[in-house]
Amino acid sequence: MADTKILPPPVPVSLAAALVFYVLFWPINMQDMGYDYVPWLSHIIAKGPLNAFSVPFAAYTPPYLYLLAIVSPLHDLLPLATLVKLVSLAGTVALAASLWRLLTTLEAPHAARWAALVLALPTTVLNAALLGQSDALWAAPCLMALDAAIRRKHGAMLLWCGLALAFKMQAVLFAPFVAAVLINRKVNPALWLLAPLGYAAAMFPAFALGWPARDLALIYFRQATTFPGLSLNAPNIWFVVEGVAPRIAPTLSGLAVASAAVASALYVARFSARMPAGARMLPVALLATLITAGLLPHMHERYFFLADLIALGWAIVSQERRAWAAALLIQAGSTLALGSYVFGASWLVAIGFLAMATATVLVLAPILKPLAGDNPLMLRTLRRAPLHERPTM
Repeated sequence: MADTKILPPPVPVSLAAALVFYVLFWPINMQDMGYDYVPWLSHIIAKGPLNAFSVPFAAYTPPYLYLLAIVSPLHDLLPLATLVKLVSLAGTVALAASLWRLLTTLEAPHAARWAALVLALPTTVLNAALLGQSDALWAAPCLMALDAAIRRKHGAMLLWCGLALAFKMQAVLFAPFVAAVLINRKVNPALWLLAPLGYAAAMFPAFALGWPARDLALIYFRQATTFPGLSLNAPNIWFVVEGVAPRIAPTLSGLAVASAAVASALYVARFSARMPAGARMLPVALLATLITAGLLPHMHERYFFLADLIALGWAIVSQERRAWAAALLIQAGSTLALGSYVFGASWLVAIGFLAMATATVLVLAPILKPLAGDNPLMLRTLRRAPLHERPTM
């Protein structure tokens, strides 16, 4: 039952706030712009939008590069960094549209006003306007996949997942939720092939233009070994481990992967047996992203991006104080981590971790209650009650 009611600002107010932030951050270019995005765009301009794809030339997958190719004819009119950020801005607009679709499906009031607010969120502004990053391009399909899951359109859900993965490997952070839905609803395994087919379809234009299939297949494997740090400014447990035990931290990647795998397996087992419906799926989907980004190694400060948006959607639809607290904490955790990257202040990540950990507990606690109700032993453990005061097994 809703226990609070928060209304969104009018659309013009959100757009005006977004415009102020974009004007402030747009002229600033971080190192990734000069090291990666602008050189990739320069290659496309030099070789032509089609010939550029005859050879591998970027660390990202082709779907993002297609978008750079689309804006490349404007290079005589606008600076290259501006063109890159225009792609990021387009992704953010798509992200807002995806949240609008999700809220509309769940019949949330003022869906358009809430969607406009996405353009002014700290994490979306910093991601696009300051960093020129493309995380909105994989998060938007994930929100569309969540919407399709709620509407029980499993084929569409899998195609959206394939598109999300084609843009960024971070889409795997959403995988436990998708797996639980597929198993719980006994979706025909033949339909599961739509996800890899969607991924392959997104890669095919580059392959047809000459990009070697082997290189396309290995892009994500190369990315996984690019940054060896246990935590790359991500506000998760491994940032704390690196701070407390920096000497042994580099040896713990295997433990981190194992921890994430076990937690994900438990998650899938739990929700493949009992998956809620409708709006109650939002905290379940949110928990999947918190578990994976919170436990996997080599996570960047931007990898809770999808959690930022799902948490906001949950708060808007439920209007529960717990949901709003979790949404604000997750947004704060992600923003602080981004601030750490920009300013080089690692203590911001430490505070961000506390916010993210608290939010995870807020999301997890109500989900565990029904499970504990089926298991008296777990109920005793959760409530820390003497054994003689609870029913026996």
